[in-house]
Amino acid sequence: MKKNKKRKLIGIYLFLIIFLILALLPYFWLVLTSFKTRVDAFAIPPKVFFKATLSNYREAFLDKGFLMNLKNSIIIMLATVGIGLGLGLPSAYAFSRFKTGKDSLLLNYLLGTRFTPVVVLALPLYLLMSKVHLLDSFVGIVIAHIAFNLPFVIWMMKGFFDAIPKEIDEAARVDGYSWFKVFLRIDVPLAKSGLAATAVFCAINSWNEFLMALILTGRHTATMPVGIPGLLTPQGTIWGQIAAVGTIITIPVLIFAVLVQKHMIAGMTMGAVK
Repeated sequence: MKKNKKRKLIGIYLFLIIFLILALLPYFWLVLTSFKTRVDAFAIPPKVFFKATLSNYREAFLDKGFLMNLKNSIIIMLATVGIGLGLGLPSAYAFSRFKTGKDSLLLNYLLGTRFTPVVVLALPLYLLMSKVHLLDSFVGIVIAHIAFNLPFVIWMMKGFFDAIPKEIDEAARVDGYSWFKVFLRIDVPLAKSGLAATAVFCAINSWNEFLMALILTGRHTATMPVGIPGLLTPQGTIWGQIAAVGTIITIPVLIFAVLVQKHMIAGMTMGAVK
């Protein structure tokens, strides 16, 4: 029995290792390509060992302005996550704790807005932002990102607040806490795992979003995804610089995810076991 169990564990670990290698291979090749010259990038057979160069990073971020795109992406992502959580947390808490007869209707309405294809709202949003002079501004694109992320924040955080026993709130109320203090000092700290998971997903959604950023931003507010098509030139695709930009795009999200990894895993698994 022990030998069979060991064989099963070995088989599972081998499968996971192979799966991990296959999953990370494209990313590994992306990073390698970012350090290759144009000749090495198109070499047949592909080169794993080569003389590394930083020319792709220098040309993309210094010569072609992707450093500004990186700054814009970070500003928009942080503003979207911060304001989105600031608006979404009280709303989710209200849905969780203060029941009314229209809760299901409102929640389904919110979910419906999240399911609406972005392309359907592209033209109306463009016309609206144009009327209020918010095109090519951080305010306009942040509002758009918050509008699409807010239903997700409310739905996700409502589930985490529902998992917190109401008896804790009632005990705090007996001790003289207002509902705002109960929310801020008790329930939010207890739901920090869910908060971390929600923040990471919002950050990824904002960081990778392309269509709204393409329509609502301009030369001075364009994000990283919007700038990448500029590397597709009539003379050919500059794969080395695309790989360099792609590598840098992944780094902030990876850092963010690593910093909140423990809370994110706990948040995603919360409620799986009673």
